[in-house]
Amino acid sequence: MSELSHLLEFRGGNFTAEMFASPAVQAAYRVMLDGEYAEAEMRFRRIIDENPKDHEALAGLAVCTAEDGGRFLTAEKLAQQSVRLAPKSAAGYIALGYIHLRGSRLEEGYRYLMKAKHLAPRDPRLSAGFALYDRERPPVIADLSRLHPVNRALGGIRTGLRSPAQRAMGLACLAVTVYMASTLIG
Repeated sequence: MSELSHLLEFRGGNFTAEMFASPAVQAAYRVMLDGEYAEAEMRFRRIIDENPKDHEALAGLAVCTAEDGGRFLTAEKLAQQSVRLAPKSAAGYIALGYIHLRGSRLEEGYRYLMKAKHLAPRDPRLSAGFALYDRERPPVIADLSRLHPVNRALGGIRTGLRSPAQRAMGLACLAVTVYMASTLIG
């Protein structure tokens, strides 16, 4: 099982046929999720030879290029080309996010994944990207193991407070809790 497939299972993602207009693209993604990056790259290249403007195939090829040999610069160019072809599609942004995360550029990767989430919040490929982000970013308390219960709890809180609106809601709940506790005590 490939790391991508494992990450999709970790985050509860589900790879469905409704995501793609082309069954050939879906089949290539399935091969990639099985860890056969060379075979998937060959399939994506065939699709692109037939239709050079297939942004989904370009995004998949970009991920394969990054995974199979770590050619991050080439992969980034392919993903950017996918974004240029279809700026309203999440595929290129997901590929850019994944490539940046694999290249240890966590903030840029997270930013691209959030852009993709805005465009297609139910795309299961996002799950793999966010799982990789969760795994790569440092634990909240560096001296404790990532699996320590305190780090897991604080990491869950950190994940839950990603947007300004979520942070504001968290602060409001904290303020109400403090107020209620002070009225009960005092």
